[in-house]
Amino acid sequence: MPSNKEMTKEEIYEKANSVVGIDGMAGNERLYVSGLMNEFDKAKKSDKYKARTILQALKFDELSIGRIVGFSMDSLKYPNSWDFPKENSNGQENENKATLEYSNLNEVGMGAPLIGKCKIKLYNNIKVLIHENCGGPAIWTRNGQKVAIPIWDRSFFCGTFQRIGIVDLKNQTLTKYKKKFRVLDLRSFSGNNIVGFDSPIHKMEKLEFDYINEPIENIIGIK
Repeated sequence: MPSNKEMTKEEIYEKANSVVGIDGMAGNERLYVSGLMNEFDKAKKSDKYKARTILQALKFDELSIGRIVGFSMDSLKYPNSWDFPKENSNGQENENKATLEYSNLNEVGMGAPLIGKCKIKLYNNIKVLIHENCGGPAIWTRNGQKVAIPIWDRSFFCGTFQRIGIVDLKNQTLTKYKKKFRVLDLRSFSGNNIVGFDSPIHKMEKLEFDYINEPIENIIGIK
């Protein structure tokens, strides 16, 4: 007789990790071999978060997960454009320490992502305004000297959209790029490349942004 006991996250990952050669398998094969097929089918109907957890454990990529499970607020990873911390540190110490601080956060529209004022607090507690219309979450480089941040903008023809802004602590600049996005979900910032997704709950597209080769809208000082 099948058990009605809910499978825990640890049990899901234990089953997934027991599969040998998972990277060479198709999606359905991963579910079948791991013994998670039935658990996934149930979760897909009633628990989108759990269904997403199963696919993540089986090493599905984020774009595939979104297409299979569906794009919804409940399935979004934290942090995301609707829910992110008001403070975001670069993880450095002493004179290299810097922290983003958001204030006056509100929804751009009903049920829409957040917009607010963002300042950067430096090691000497000096606070410098980055922009009045920032989104989140922002993503730091590993050395904590640059941070990519979504910036809200609006035009008559395009309506409301976002651009990528990069704060450079060494040069004390904010560079805003021309390319427009619907809703940014930034995940990593390494070297010249920013990786993430555009529009994570509606027709999500993978984002690979090489800022060195992207046209610039403007550069402003943030001293």
